[in-house]
Amino acid sequence: MHEFSSTPWCYAVDSLNSGLMIIRPDGKIDQINNSLRLMLSEYGASPDFDWHGISFLELPPSIFGRSSFEDFFEGVYIPSLKNVIVGNNHQYTVEYSLDLFGNTIWILSEARPLVYDTENIAGGIVVSFTNITRFKQRQLRLEQALYHSCSLHGHIPICAVCKHVRTVEDWEPVESYLESRIAVEFTHDICPSCIRRLYPKYSSLFDESRTATESEE
Repeated sequence: MHEFSSTPWCYAVDSLNSGLMIIRPDGKIDQINNSLRLMLSEYGASPDFDWHGISFLELPPSIFGRSSFEDFFEGVYIPSLKNVIVGNNHQYTVEYSLDLFGNTIWILSEARPLVYDTENIAGGIVVSFTNITRFKQRQLRLEQALYHSCSLHGHIPICAVCKHVRTVEDWEPVESYLESRIAVEFTHDICPSCIRRLYPKYSSLFDESRTATESEE
């Protein structure tokens, strides 16, 4: 298998944030960089485990998280990598989630043929693994905010007396109804009309304030 031609290049590959793996045409792992080694150890693999020569196509799905990942790994991911190795596909890109000690992390994986000479003969594939959890969480929050901001349309059934809004489950106060659907928070106050109606003895304060303002003008 081809070796990196210079030590600085090796350092550059090892310093990447993304994990890199070279898989030979027979499906066995030829090389991985330090970032991927660290990533795999965070999944629970031993940091001293020797990955070289191990068949990636035969790895147990449990090494990448809980068992819910198993169907995707065996039914989608591995067959897709095989298609890149044999030349049926020129590339493969996928985002998938893992359960890591109760926390969900998102990985972006990309696979491309590894070409060494001018005849474009592939000598396996290079697969990258990038932790995109931070960006995925931001995307999901934006999608949720967009969904809520666009969810108010048509006629909203509201009580003419108490102003509660009818939902599928129950009647909901208008404040909580809006707060759960658009990016808004309510702070409560009492308007002058309601103060005059509920607390008439304080109504003169508003009249005095209005008279003073008009005099200044």
